[in-house]
Amino acid sequence: KLTEGRSERTSGTLRLTNMGELKMEKKGDAELAKITSDIDALKEEAAQPGKLTEVIEKMLAHEKTYRLQADFAATPRFCVAILDVLHTAGDWKGINEHIVLLTKRRAQLKQAVGALVKRAMSFIDLAPSLAVKTELIETLNTVTSGKIFVEVEKARLTRALAKIKEEAGKTSEAAEIMQEVAVETYGALSKHEKLFFIEEQVRLCLDKKDFIRAQILSRKINPRSFDEIVKADKKAAVEAARKAGEDVRQMDLDAAAAMSIEEKAKAEKAKNANVDHAEGYFELTDPTIPPVAQLKLNYYNLMIRFHGNEGDYLEMCRCYRNVMACEVVVGDVAKWTPSMKKAVWFVVLSANGPMQQDLLHQIASDPKLNDLPLHKQLTKQFTTKEIIHWDTLAEAFASEMASETEIFGGEKGDTRKEDLRQRVIEHNLLVVGAYYKNVTLVRLGELLCLDSVETEKRLSDLVCSKKVSAKIDRPGGVVSFNPDSRGADWLLNQWVGKIDKLLDVLDKSNHLIHKEAMAHKVSLE
Repeated sequence: KLTEGRSERTSGTLRLTNMGELKMEKKGDAELAKITSDIDALKEEAAQPGKLTEVIEKMLAHEKTYRLQADFAATPRFCVAILDVLHTAGDWKGINEHIVLLTKRRAQLKQAVGALVKRAMSFIDLAPSLAVKTELIETLNTVTSGKIFVEVEKARLTRALAKIKEEAGKTSEAAEIMQEVAVETYGALSKHEKLFFIEEQVRLCLDKKDFIRAQILSRKINPRSFDEIVKADKKAAVEAARKAGEDVRQMDLDAAAAMSIEEKAKAEKAKNANVDHAEGYFELTDPTIPPVAQLKLNYYNLMIRFHGNEGDYLEMCRCYRNVMACEVVVGDVAKWTPSMKKAVWFVVLSANGPMQQDLLHQIASDPKLNDLPLHKQLTKQFTTKEIIHWDTLAEAFASEMASETEIFGGEKGDTRKEDLRQRVIEHNLLVVGAYYKNVTLVRLGELLCLDSVETEKRLSDLVCSKKVSAKIDRPGGVVSFNPDSRGADWLLNQWVGKIDKLLDVLDKSNHLIHKEAMAHKVSLE
């Protein structure tokens, strides 16, 4: 009934006030208790033999009545009750049919769909067989597609279905299922769970040898996100402790010590802001997901697999250095020692360049390398301007290379051994170029332990890559090194600089001439 100035108070429905606006009313405890008792009575009736179909029809009739009244309290309860009755009866086919039926009904409420999906997800682990479990997940995947209010459930269902396919040996199919979800666009999903989902996408792409898509997906993860999540969790813990009345002064100091200058300035600015911005709503992270520290370690291990396929030794070295900095590894000598050894080998295998030299010297100065004398000797040889004899190096590190089966074993083992020999020759040529201006090709071959043909080939490769500036006099058999020589880019820049300077001089001269002409009233025509 409409009264003057307000509508009659009803429960859980939308009523039209005399001003023409819709008003949401909440149910009282008595009304909720009546609905609950009605549902319990129907469940007891469904337990009787031959009454299941009749009870389901009654429940559907109640659901329709409350749904058309837009009753957001009673409608979800009856939808969930229908599934409970079917589950008690063991009718898994009926569960799938009624999930589709209830979600597609006219004017179905979002609250009802959400409650329905969540209750059905609780039945997944109770399925009597894998086929029933898979069918239930696929049904839920279908009804959640395109519904933003159940996007969290959609992501988790997709992950569960992909896991089933992967365990069945269908890696390609599992990867395709995971790629259907652009989880980075899901606003209600926590950042922690998003990172895990994307890592799973990358892992499955690597497993099926789709390295291009794995690279595209890996770029969605910012490595800084792991530290940001940890800081956000610490901040939330401080706030929770403060609300509980605990002493949080030391916690505040620890949090402030971990913040950089930019982060402190940003936090202070947000604190002094006149407007409090909403942080947004996030569902609780799935408890089965590994902690952030483990996700960080998993991410770098995935990147090592990807860069290993590409043969990018420098990036692999960086990944192993980041693995050593992970919380899971940094305090355990048994865990960081293998990563340190691999970092040394991969920085040595990397082609010579400014970035490689910088990383090589960083590793050589790392105190942890003192516990690995053999690897410290290896870095010392490559950071010292002295010729390295390949035969001596191969003999000294033969046992260590044999133990590193992940680097020098398998299909790529021989290729990496040849790359190491190439790095030794490259180092020796750079050393010779630093000490010699002219040297015969025969003498250069003796220093490099190579014949003249291979010596010329290796030197030509370095000259073409602009790592060494040299000329070969083939009739005379002489190699001329020119360490002071600069490339065409340098010469062009010098020429541009001189032209700019000349134009500046001409401009100033022109200005002074006009000034003198005006002072002495002399015409320049």
